[in-house]
Amino acid sequence: MSEATSSREQVVLLAPAAGAATDVGRFRSVNEDGYLAAAPAFIVVDGMGGHALGRAATQKALDALAPLSGTCITDQGTVVDAVVAAGEAVAAIPSESSHRPGATIAGVVAADLPEGRTWIVLNIGDARVYLRRSGALRQVTRDHSQVQALIDARLLTPAEARRDPRRNVVTRALGAGISGPAVPDIHLLPIEAGDRLLVCSDGLSDELDDETLDTILSAGADAQRTAEHAVAAALEAGGHDNVTALVVDAPAEPEEAGFEATDTAGAGGEESRTGGRRAPENPENGTGHQR
Repeated sequence: MSEATSSREQVVLLAPAAGAATDVGRFRSVNEDGYLAAAPAFIVVDGMGGHALGRAATQKALDALAPLSGTCITDQGTVVDAVVAAGEAVAAIPSESSHRPGATIAGVVAADLPEGRTWIVLNIGDARVYLRRSGALRQVTRDHSQVQALIDARLLTPAEARRDPRRNVVTRALGAGISGPAVPDIHLLPIEAGDRLLVCSDGLSDELDDETLDTILSAGADAQRTAEHAVAAALEAGGHDNVTALVVDAPAEPEEAGFEATDTAGAGGEESRTGGRRAPENPENGTGHQR
């Protein structure tokens, strides 16, 4: 048996413990958020385009991402290809409106790469991934948004950006009339014992600051209850948008203990009041689209 064959046979499906929660929010009639939480893929999709189109964008994206579930991921190209396919599926949705359906996306995939067990973190738009490791929380992804560009240019502080009226204008998305393939930003992080990741839509991160998120993630609850607590806190803080949270936990000893199997999927919550987003007017010049 060759060394390559032996190594391939040792590849395993990584299935971290995970929890998921979503809510339509207090001021929306339709939940355009959706999520995939089926090992090894944990992904949030935030549809836009208004009611039916936003829901359709979310579902088309999730359908394209579904093949990641139950798959032993051994290279990041598999993840990138799935996201590109999701972008193509959203772009193909017919619409008579000038505002094309689209979606933002963020997620984490547990992979068995040649260099070791790795979190493949991905995003397009302003859905986010946070990592809590060794007692500290940090945002892994970088928003593709107007206010993030202004922060980078030192024209806004992060605190000012949270109140800026342009905070919901994103500059990259799946579909939404944006030409070219939807290639996500990718971050590779070695899986470490005790890692806890939060994947969320902007409806959660817009309502809760990092200190509040850290308090929720470090409270000692399991992944499912932590996701539910995060969504409840966002609703309590205002609930101005659809809210979705996935919490993903590495086991105490990821290189020795088996990962706990998980298999849940969702495509948004029940209808309640009003809502939807507008597609980008001109993403090429940075005007982005208003949510």
